Amino acid sequence: MLVMLALLAVAAQPGPAPAQPPRFDAAAPENRQVLPAFSYETVEPVLTQIGARFERQISGERPALLVTFANGRRAAILFGACQGSTCKAISVQAVWNRPADLPPERLGAGLHAFNQRYGFARAFVTSDGRPTLQRYLVADFGFIRGNLAVELLAFAGQVDRFVSEVLRAPAASAPAPPAR
Repeated sequence: MLVMLALLAVAAQPGPAPAQPPRFDAAAPENRQVLPAFSYETVEPVLTQIGARFERQISGERPALLVTFANGRRAAILFGACQGSTCKAISVQAVWNRPADLPPERLGAGLHAFNQRYGFARAFVTSDGRPTLQRYLVADFGFIRGNLAVELLAFAGQVDRFVSEVLRAPAASAPAPPAR
């Protein structure tokens, strides 16, 4: 678990954006395909379709992917509820090292505000103080390929919002002194 958290902390840092990522075609016929489960073979083509780069990782016996989205943001996809190489769940996560210039109380307030503003992904702090953004998807009865593409694109956008609104948000300014 610690190895995966270390990989995730590196994964959340922005990476170089690819030159010209392919444009997602929402009308492509393959988007209506039902993926029976999550696996490298079902998730990797979707990542390619949305212009993401990825690298296979293994965390214990769990498959995982380190992903760089077309917007340059990084995350990890952790496969869960696996039987062999097919899995019924994935967790898409971005983890950052705790910013030294962000006091814990301000980070907590930022996470709370982010979670109230956006319901798509859950923002929280790990037990060792690292800010995290996570989205959990279940495919007990399959998952539509186009929906997976949209979920991953939306997560990449949420990572951008999280960085700008929570991690890089300007410090709250002190209240102005009373007028005299």
